Amino acid sequence: MSRRKRYTRNLGRKLKSPLPVRTTVEWVRFEHENEPYGLFCYIADARERLSRRLRRHIDILSRWFEDHLDAPSVAHIERFWFRAEATQHIEQARKLAELVSAAGFPIVERRTRRIPGKVRVEDHRQIAVLTYRDAPQPRRRSK
Repeated sequence: MSRRKRYTRNLGRKLKSPLPVRTTVEWVRFEHENEPYGLFCYIADARERLSRRLRRHIDILSRWFEDHLDAPSVAHIERFWFRAEATQHIEQARKLAELVSAAGFPIVERRTRRIPGKVRVEDHRQIAVLTYRDAPQPRRRSK
């Protein structure tokens, strides 16, 4: 190939558009201190242990999340994380975590700056990921 053709073969070719940049720098999750289950898994058990007044607060917060947060129906083992920009949702989840902790379940707030797994579902308030630890591993061939 001549030198002239080598330098002109890319003329007129369109480059791919760049991938969108993620603007979120932090992800927030409320989960049990030792178990891999999130805050919302403990609501029913916490209601049984708390007084009527605190149960009413849990019900109010649960209804708020039903109205303001979309939960996909196809989620099985995904873990949900809030975007750091969803401050109102994080504040409400923090209140709910205090109530569930008062019932005896140690709930902690975890934060990370890395995407916590393979993204399955995403919207502008939350992300559902399949964590790398929980993801199906390829089969290893036996020798």
